[in-house]
Amino acid sequence: MCVLLLVAVACGTDDSDDAGSGSESGGTPLTGTPWRLSDSTVLGVPTAGVAVTAEFEGDQMTGSSGCNSYRAPFEADGEGLTIGPDIAGTRKACDPASTAVERAYLARLPEVSIYEIRVTTLTLRSMSGRSLLVYEASDGATDLVGNWTATSYHTGDAIESEVTGSTLSADFDGTRISGNGGCNSFSGPYSVSGRTIEIGPLASTMMACTDDALNTQEQHYFAALQLATSFRLTGSRLDLLRDGGTIAATFEATPAEG
Repeated sequence: MCVLLLVAVACGTDDSDDAGSGSESGGTPLTGTPWRLSDSTVLGVPTAGVAVTAEFEGDQMTGSSGCNSYRAPFEADGEGLTIGPDIAGTRKACDPASTAVERAYLARLPEVSIYEIRVTTLTLRSMSGRSLLVYEASDGATDLVGNWTATSYHTGDAIESEVTGSTLSADFDGTRISGNGGCNSFSGPYSVSGRTIEIGPLASTMMACTDDALNTQEQHYFAALQLATSFRLTGSRLDLLRDGGTIAATFEATPAEG
């Protein structure tokens, strides 16, 4: 559930870069491009290991603020860009490092007045031209790589959550997907172009499941993965989508051990 976060204005960086020409001067569009916050952004807190993302679509900016997902209205006009001031976000408990990054990042968004894109770099600036946030365009294949735990899947006529006590997983390594269907492990190829995806054919081990519910779940899960034609990333959530944008399976990023 999303709640409204009223974000206080914080000081920007001391960066005095020239504002440049603004707008899109390198071919990468502001809208429809997945953006990932660059390590060159100085937030005043350590950002190592904390992923911050942004996407501009329609009149909404969405992404991950380091732990939670966020959403804010935006308006772009020429070189001008305004975000917020109201920002909505989830309220999942975060570790101290992610929380610090999240607060600093969200506080910068309402300060934005100017944007510029040079090739694959997006810079958001204050009215005075001070650099606030710097992003790099990211491709879908890179964003997808990692370990994911399924929270629901398409059964053919409904979306169901996993059988209690079982875990469904999917690990993407760039060219192959592998994981567990709650009973058997599986693997197979996948390919990505932008936000489109093709998975399979999948092969699995043939171990007998302990009950019919696990067997049925596994069959539906494997079938759902191979129905996916596109995907959507929102913070730590991954949606695999069928034709028409309906859900094939949903995932949460698997927490790193330790």
